[in-house]
Amino acid sequence: MRFLTLVYSLILLLQHSVGAATTADLNLAQPHNPTPLFFLILLVIIALFIAVIYYQKNQKMMLIDALLSQSKDAIWVCDEQFRILDINNAFSEITGYKRGDVIGKKFKALTQDGRDRQLETLIQQELAQDGYWSGEIWNLRKDGQPYALDLSITKVSTPRFTKRAVNYVGLFSDVTARKNNERTMLTLTTRDSVTGLSNRAIFIESLDKAIKACNDEYPSLLIMFIDIDNFKKINDSLGHTLGDVLLKEVACRLTSSLNSGFTIARLGADEFAILVPPYLYAGKTIFFAKKTADTVLQQFKTPFMLDGIETSLSACCGIAIYPDNAYNGENLMRSANSALNHAKKLGRNTYQFFDKERHTLDPTELTKESALFKAITNNEFVLYFQPKYDVQHNRLHGFEALVRWPQDDGSLIYPDEFIPLAEQNGAIIPLTQLLMKQLLQQLANWQKQDVPFGNVAINISALHFQQNSLIEMLVDYLTKYNVPARCLELEITESAMMNNPEFAEQQMKRIKALGVNITLDDFGTGHSSLSYLKRFPIDTLKIDKSFVKDIDKNEQDRNITATIVRLAKYLDINVVAEGVETEEQAYMLHIMGCHYQQGYYYCKPLKAEQVANFINKNEVDKQSVK
Repeated sequence: MRFLTLVYSLILLLQHSVGAATTADLNLAQPHNPTPLFFLILLVIIALFIAVIYYQKNQKMMLIDALLSQSKDAIWVCDEQFRILDINNAFSEITGYKRGDVIGKKFKALTQDGRDRQLETLIQQELAQDGYWSGEIWNLRKDGQPYALDLSITKVSTPRFTKRAVNYVGLFSDVTARKNNERTMLTLTTRDSVTGLSNRAIFIESLDKAIKACNDEYPSLLIMFIDIDNFKKINDSLGHTLGDVLLKEVACRLTSSLNSGFTIARLGADEFAILVPPYLYAGKTIFFAKKTADTVLQQFKTPFMLDGIETSLSACCGIAIYPDNAYNGENLMRSANSALNHAKKLGRNTYQFFDKERHTLDPTELTKESALFKAITNNEFVLYFQPKYDVQHNRLHGFEALVRWPQDDGSLIYPDEFIPLAEQNGAIIPLTQLLMKQLLQQLANWQKQDVPFGNVAINISALHFQQNSLIEMLVDYLTKYNVPARCLELEITESAMMNNPEFAEQQMKRIKALGVNITLDDFGTGHSSLSYLKRFPIDTLKIDKSFVKDIDKNEQDRNITATIVRLAKYLDINVVAEGVETEEQAYMLHIMGCHYQQGYYYCKPLKAEQVANFINKNEVDKQSVK
């Protein structure tokens, strides 16, 4: 506005001057003199030029002021001695410092440990050399809280009379949230989430570095694997939450009892590992290893308190030494694990060194997991069917589906060998899905062939039972193959109920709502509560074969079995005994009132294509008896 007013005034002045000169020429009739008019016009042009420059400069200053005041990034300007000349509003908002706090004072890199003069010197050197510096650093706000900033500083030279003036312009943004997230992610990738110890990946990395660092002065190192005895019982009886509390306490005891130079890690589940660097025991390898193992085992002699419950534990240790037992980290860990397995076989609260004369490393151990996943992908598993008899009515009651893993040499691998591995590596769920699909497809085929197979039971692992996807799978396959739900029976172990009773109850009710039967498998071998039998919608109890095996010889087994049968009758629950192999066992179970039985005494597991002929033969034999 000022600029327009000035221009308008100059135009009026010019018009007035021209008018006055013309009037003077007409009135006086004197000869025309253009000099005053020329200078006047020149003066106006110069004034206009100056006004334009002033306007442009003023606009630039207004833009700069707006940029400084409205920018979300903090901006500060220093002189050549790094004294702050000016800051913007964002600087105060981020740091907490006002203009009066910083103007005239030097830029400082502050940390919780004090001023970082080394970083300040490095920044100044790079600015002097390159005229620019950038990086992410931590500083302190006015209230003493640390914050992370993404900072860039630029050297700016401007002309000033005979020499050039130097200033430094700094610009930074607050990246504290991002850096904290990065720290959290780094912790998640390097630390065990339960104990806070190093995880498997970091232990392996530390071991590889330690092996590379071995030299003539420190030629060897040792590692130790630790496994808690019967930790699964803690999880099954007290729950995973208290199991985690126990793992934290174990980690705490190990950390406090061992030198800070040790690398202590949790490899998974209840297994820990210790890396002992060579400089701690140079020249005393065996002696130091024994001392360390004794220290570790000593930590388990004091009972643990879990939610007011005193719990006594023991552990086993396996020790391997580099380079005596292996020349690389992978094989050294396998050696330690082999020694640990040997220690567990010898009993609780003991340790063993790896001895190649006694311990063998299975070269196929590392490939079993890969082979298992490959077998699931290629649908290599097959189902066998073991009959269940209704002894009271002398008729076939149904079958139990049993999985087998055929090998290229014609042999079969039984579930005891691969199911634990599948549960450890997560393969149990896709394996169960595969077997359930096979089973219902087979039941659909038998229905089309009018084969009276009764109902068929299949085992569901505790891990899969705890997944909501189990119900979706059942609905999907029952619908897809059009098999009545009453033909299917799920065998569930006691541990599946104990882990989370509330969820187990709801899950069972959902299964029952579909019309599928539920059997409690291996009853009497776990930690069942009698209240659970009343609370849960269980159709059948299955007496474990360990009680049946000596039922005709062992009075205690007979009493336990008879009690289970009577209890089931009181609760209106069916009872099935497995592992029946002799006529004496079958007779004794029958007089106890256990009328559903299965085992080799009646029939070995059949291939799917043998079932129809078996049922037909069984009907013929029954007719001939009549």
